Amino acid sequence: MTKTIFITKNPPSPQFLSELSHKYPDMDLSAVETLSLLLRTTIQILNVTDLDLARHNISRGRLSVLSHLNRQPQGSATPSQLADLIGVTRATVTGLLDALERGGHVTREEGNDARSVLVRLTPKGLKLLEEILPDRFKKVRGLMKGLSDSDRRELQGLLKKVASGLPSYSGK
Repeated sequence: MTKTIFITKNPPSPQFLSELSHKYPDMDLSAVETLSLLLRTTIQILNVTDLDLARHNISRGRLSVLSHLNRQPQGSATPSQLADLIGVTRATVTGLLDALERGGHVTREEGNDARSVLVRLTPKGLKLLEEILPDRFKKVRGLMKGLSDSDRRELQGLLKKVASGLPSYSGK
């Protein structure tokens, strides 16, 4: 079952945020407003994505596994490689693989030694990707149609700058 992330439709008013900035001197009003808009937009995109993928009975996590397997030159990966590629724990990947294997979208095979396992995309898994991806790409194009190529490059650069601040945001 996919999780839908809810966010309020009514963000805090500029007046309320301004009052907060007087109460909390370290608050950067513009930074808070910008992050709020970025998060709201991201959550709205993820909610729509989750609803679209639910029509195919697949989650974003499972789609990530199938997509990464499809991109592997050898056509397979170990569960720990998939965990690293997707950015989740090995336990999370195990759960994703269990569901994908039950659905016939991946197989697990013995690797080079008795302790290693290789995960392979099945023809059914590839077919599912081929059903999902054209619509996903069409929706991404529609989402971004209001941005010129120059706007998109600028947005990419700005998002990279935001991402460079993640260590400070996470306290690391």
